[in-house]
Amino acid sequence: MEFGVHRVIGIEREASAIADATATDNYTVLFVSTGGCRIQIDKKMVEVDEYSLVLVPRGVKIAFDPDERRAFLIIYFSENFFARTDIDASFIRSFKSFDRRQYAYQVLNVPQEYATYYEFVGQQLKLSKQNYNQAIYRDLAHNIVKQVVLLAAIYMEEKGPGELLGYNMELVRRFQDLVEKNVKKEKRVMYYASVLNIGSKKLTSLTNEVLGITPKDVITGELLRVSKKSLAESSLSIKQIAWELGYTNVNNFSTFFLKETGVTPKEYRKRWQG
Repeated sequence: MEFGVHRVIGIEREASAIADATATDNYTVLFVSTGGCRIQIDKKMVEVDEYSLVLVPRGVKIAFDPDERRAFLIIYFSENFFARTDIDASFIRSFKSFDRRQYAYQVLNVPQEYATYYEFVGQQLKLSKQNYNQAIYRDLAHNIVKQVVLLAAIYMEEKGPGELLGYNMELVRRFQDLVEKNVKKEKRVMYYASVLNIGSKKLTSLTNEVLGITPKDVITGELLRVSKKSLAESSLSIKQIAWELGYTNVNNFSTFFLKETGVTPKEYRKRWQG
């Protein structure tokens, strides 16, 4: 399973019922609410304080204490689920808290008022899992998991010595949001730098630091994601899709798509729609 969510009480759950949640090839986020909880991570029993996020990298074994009566939320997901774009892949692979070579797990205390947020997250992910055959619910699940991980990354940096990096990550997140909302009509790095009130060179430095790629790569990645989605799921002609994406000449769109994917828009659509 690409992702999943469970509310776990050790005494009520058989290990086989949540085998995906404990699979070592998944990334795992635990949210521990009122009262804390006890869980085995990397063969060690760990007592986790209440109102904590626990980030567990791939390759680290999790097991539940059958005598533990305190509930907690577990969210798990594969790299394929998270990494829809090269940007996502670069981020998840460079996020230190999910790097087994550095940590078996990381615990982050969160404000008590966030408890309702994570409960809401759990409910929405369960809904998405139940309707995963629909594209809108797949998108919802991906966006929720991505938000949880990004928030954890920002909190982790704010708690550590790198407050400046935390600020930089927030700027990059804002840049990504702007690109997602405006890429159809605006593809210039200069435009986004201006909206963020920073220079283009500064924006390049930030994305290289946080994501390991350039602002142009971010824009290209988002444009490609939207292009693929439209070709696979819409009934619009390729010319209409090109127009929607800001290309007045369909040949320019086709050249861009071929360069980035190795296939033409027509070939890509045929693969998905038959």
